[in-house]
Amino acid sequence: MPFTNDTILREFILLGLTDRPELQPLLFVLFLVIYLVALLGNLGMMVLIRLDSHLHTPMYFFLTHLSFVDLCYTSTAAPQMLTNLVSQKKTISFAGCFVQCYLFIALLLTEFYMLAAMAYDRYVAICNPLHYSVKMSRCVCISLATFPYVYGFSDGLFQAILTFHLTFCRSNIINHFYCADPPLIKLSCSDTYVKERAMLISAGFNLSSSLIIILILDSHLHTPMYFFLTHLSFVDLCYTSTAAPQMLTNLVSQKKTISFAGCFVQCYLFIALLLTEFYLLAAMAYDRYVAICNPLHYSVKMSRCICISLATFPYVYGFSDGLFQAILTFHLTFCRSNIINHFYCADPPLIKLSCSDTYVKEHAMLISAGFNLSNSLIIILTSYALILTAILRIKSAEGRRKAFSTCGSHMMAVTLFYGTLFCMYVRPPTDKTVEESKIIAVFYTFVSPVLNPLI
Repeated sequence: MPFTNDTILREFILLGLTDRPELQPLLFVLFLVIYLVALLGNLGMMVLIRLDSHLHTPMYFFLTHLSFVDLCYTSTAAPQMLTNLVSQKKTISFAGCFVQCYLFIALLLTEFYMLAAMAYDRYVAICNPLHYSVKMSRCVCISLATFPYVYGFSDGLFQAILTFHLTFCRSNIINHFYCADPPLIKLSCSDTYVKERAMLISAGFNLSSSLIIILILDSHLHTPMYFFLTHLSFVDLCYTSTAAPQMLTNLVSQKKTISFAGCFVQCYLFIALLLTEFYLLAAMAYDRYVAICNPLHYSVKMSRCICISLATFPYVYGFSDGLFQAILTFHLTFCRSNIINHFYCADPPLIKLSCSDTYVKEHAMLISAGFNLSNSLIIILTSYALILTAILRIKSAEGRRKAFSTCGSHMMAVTLFYGTLFCMYVRPPTDKTVEESKIIAVFYTFVSPVLNPLI
């Protein structure tokens, strides 16, 4: 039912899992059994751990909290869903909907980081068994268990407030079995840009952060190779997040706009992070060359000071050249149209919108792309040519296999990343190339970051 601006929304209607009446009793019995098993199982786990003194260890301490969080967040949605399956009235109050949405997000985020804390506990138990009692003291365990709740309920409250700050005037019917963010956003007639971006950024950040945390915490991975891999993961995370949230928002939203300032920032960050990745991949290739060709001098040639210098240069150079390229683009006059034929603010389609002289910008883009692609690729190819020569000198077949195994995935990622970028930037922008670039961009925006963790 539609609402006018002066209507006060007091309740929502939850459509549930199905609108077929004959299935609802069956679903009620099925989900009631599942809910009771979850309820009794988690409660039983908590009571057992509490009663048995042999289970008063960090691992079972975190398991108790995990069971509690599971119990709470299952209970946030299940009772309402079961009630709606047997009741004609499927309403939930506005305040009840807010609380349900808030608790569901908060408990979900809490579980993310509780699982991360459990992973850290297992790492310490297996990798540092002699220092386990010190590193996982009661104070440390309480701190590791407290953070997920504090962070989860803080970010959850922020997300819920953003959702319920929207104006709901299209309908009060939620196409779901609980008050979830996406279907609630679909009911809003106000600007949902901020909320959608916040939701996507929060989801991406919280899902991706565990891998980086593990790389930082595990002392066995504090080597030059994993030092560069941490930076590569960070850059991939940043530059995928630069384009993906906007693209995903546009796929579900009628409003597909981006502000002029937002477009500038997106264009700048995308170019800067791409250039940064070029030289990080080159630094990683150099690291592999030293490890294989000069193993006896590896600790000297790849000292902490050298690693920091090799990691710093890509950021400084990438963000400097990226700013120069973005300024050249947005110094142009745009008077033909404001419609960008792409899923993010990329240079080539932006140039096509300009009615001023684009000669300087086009040549600057081609020179920068050609120079940076070629330079970084030359470093990588030279390193691998020397690596290949060194590997062929190894007499043992097992030794050659191990040496190749450290380089194969890296070369595959490099080939995909550089191949698509050559097709994207090292040619003048035309209607045909801009259209092709959209497909190419998907590969280095999404596929390459997925493959890089395989390195």
